[in-house]
Amino acid sequence: MDPLAPFEPSAAEPWDRRRAAHLLRRAGFGAGAAEVADAVRAGPERAVAALFEEGDDPEHAATLALGNAVAAREDVADLQAWWLLRMVRAQRPLREKLALFWHGHFATSAAKVGDLRLLARQNRLFLERGLGPFEELLRGAARDPALLLYLDSNANRRGHPNENFARELMELFTLGLGGGFGERDVQEAARACTGWHVRDGSFRFDEALHDPAPKTVLGASGAWTGDDVARLCARRPECARFVARKLFVFFAREDPEPPLVEALGERFRAEGLHVGRFLRALFRARTFYEPRAMGTRVKGPVELVVEVVRLTGARPDFRALARAAGAMGQSLFQPPNVKGWDGGRRWLSGAALLARLSFLARLAEAPGWDAPLARRVDGAADAEAAVDAVLEATVDGAVPEGARRRLVELAGRLGPVERARGLFRALGALPELHVG
Repeated sequence: MDPLAPFEPSAAEPWDRRRAAHLLRRAGFGAGAAEVADAVRAGPERAVAALFEEGDDPEHAATLALGNAVAAREDVADLQAWWLLRMVRAQRPLREKLALFWHGHFATSAAKVGDLRLLARQNRLFLERGLGPFEELLRGAARDPALLLYLDSNANRRGHPNENFARELMELFTLGLGGGFGERDVQEAARACTGWHVRDGSFRFDEALHDPAPKTVLGASGAWTGDDVARLCARRPECARFVARKLFVFFAREDPEPPLVEALGERFRAEGLHVGRFLRALFRARTFYEPRAMGTRVKGPVELVVEVVRLTGARPDFRALARAAGAMGQSLFQPPNVKGWDGGRRWLSGAALLARLSFLARLAEAPGWDAPLARRVDGAADAEAAVDAVLEATVDGAVPEGARRRLVELAGRLGPVERARGLFRALGALPELHVG
């Protein structure tokens, strides 16, 4: 059976609230009861199509336009807060979620780049091209000043090639370890990229520093430049498998089996390496709604903080929100290394778990809490209804009976206006909140 065959609802496997919430959580940052109900009524095909609709609300667009002004303050915490604010406000969050993925894929850190305006510009690149053809995104990323500075491209010149950029282009961005390239390919690709420099914050091809002699990269010979190397890498079958697998792990589940990886790569190639079309197929696929793909993926720190703020309607200090995500292990614009964040269960170290609990406790004291869920919980007729509302919105109701009973007891001790805050504080101790 085709693992990417569409999910077709049936009496045994209906298109229900749990599956709709799963879609909206993975393709965005969670959703309120009304949004989930709309997705259920729409059915899987229309619910998926709605994720890709163009346009966004004016408030989000206005926040996005502030990027250069925020970056000019030269404070990375301000830039982190700017992006978190956009994620929280986005009415069509798939582009923001995908920009977060590309930020980890083409990992670039402010600690080395220095100029935050370049990072803001790179972030816009991920938003504008992230859902389109991968080869176009790769070509843009390969000429991106922030990435070139991060990978020492200014040191790459004729007669003295620097291999950092060429190596990561193959190993981390397109082909992966064991992706059919060798040291000679890296060396020849580095020669092709000589003269790709950054001057005054912009990409510059310095022909005087470029090696124009023929090179052989991945079995193809010619007087290649960096654009040619990106093209040669993108059109290898290993690239389709590598990138499709990474997208699947980010949006669906860890450790896809080799036959599935092969099928993902074939589908990505069939879609012309068009990311949006591939994701549309993935979000409709039966494998996306399998039990092992639902409620099993550990939420990254940024996903967790954005999801909870969106659900509660809290109005936190977004710089503090950025610090909280950093304490949990994910500091935006400051990935730990060129590989980005490892993710998965590695998010749940002892220190990171304590930071998650601390974040939820502080969020309970933040002003606001005016989202429909918060009002529904605080206005619930009794403690059981309040707990049901919280659990339905956050963990699809799936917690052990003992944990639910303890939450009901807690809700019974809290006054109506304190229930939502107190329950979210307590939810931090439940493993179910940290996966989705």
